Amino acid sequence: MAEERDTGEGFVKRHSCNACGADMVFDPKIGELSCPYCGTIKEIEDDPSAVKERDLATFLRPEAERLQPLAKEALQVSCNSCGATVTFVPPETATSCDFCAAKIVAQPKAADPLVAPEGVLPFSVENKTAARAVSKWTKTRWFAPNKLKTMARHDRATSIYIPYWTFDADTSTDYTGQRGDNYHETEHFRDAQGKQRSRTVTKTRWSYASGHVSRHFDDVTVPATTSVLPKYLSRLEWDFTGLTSYDPAFLSGHKAQTYQVTLESGLRAFQSIAESVIRRDVASDIGGDHQRIDSMDTRYANVTFKHLLVPVYAGAYRYNNKVYQVIVNGRSGEVFGERPYSALKIGCLVLAIIFVIVLLILILSLFR
Repeated sequence: MAEERDTGEGFVKRHSCNACGADMVFDPKIGELSCPYCGTIKEIEDDPSAVKERDLATFLRPEAERLQPLAKEALQVSCNSCGATVTFVPPETATSCDFCAAKIVAQPKAADPLVAPEGVLPFSVENKTAARAVSKWTKTRWFAPNKLKTMARHDRATSIYIPYWTFDADTSTDYTGQRGDNYHETEHFRDAQGKQRSRTVTKTRWSYASGHVSRHFDDVTVPATTSVLPKYLSRLEWDFTGLTSYDPAFLSGHKAQTYQVTLESGLRAFQSIAESVIRRDVASDIGGDHQRIDSMDTRYANVTFKHLLVPVYAGAYRYNNKVYQVIVNGRSGEVFGERPYSALKIGCLVLAIIFVIVLLILILSLFR
């Protein structure tokens, strides 16, 4: 049975078990809703068409009703060390930070209202599979300390949704600049011996340029987390064809990070990305061999956005007072991580190489 409740952003479905009445949750292993109490399974109502773009100008009006908790029963805790705020639904708990491994001493409180997610990429990699992937990754880390596996807690990967913004917009840009066209001239000169020589040199003729370019941007993604290291965020790739409308059931059994990058900051990041693309468009429109851009006047229209949650397994551990992160893509199972180097192991390898070299020199000297 599907029940609907008004959240101020429209109606959000809640799925109740027909057998026992409990809320059903999304199970990555079967890709369907399942009851954690009686095992009843129900096909999830996957509705990508329900993921709508939200008009930015309308959303930012002062009178707009735009905030709500991720789920009715959701709690949240914040990490005093790195500032990450994690939301969860009991019986889930959060006792240590998944991003910096610090102990969380703050008491859970009711989750603060936030910009409601429009969509979610559900987990398709289950916990055990993610743990095995991290374990395999660990075994291939040469020169890592032997205690790495224990410290990284690879036997229990933590599933957590991290937030993203996506933006759409139509842009219109007037520009001025200069076009550089190469031409060749022959120069005559005398070399060091006084002989007459000639050479062809390339020169550039500059001319004034101006014009207009336009472009439509579609689903430009901006990570809304600062807790995951940028080098991992840049490598996390998402296929949004599996995107479905957000439902509180997706949070059951998992955690979700509250966005650290506000919508306004996300918009500025999008505009920075857009500007670099528009500059390439302008350079192409100017043409020639070289281009100089003196001014760009860009207007944005039909700006829309989405708040999305994407799945990762996150872990962090400390070694010699330094924090190391391990991130698993919850859709592909790909592992990204850091690990310390064991000075002892590296030292032993160097000594072994020196020993082999000395031994070879002694053996070769015997046959001289």
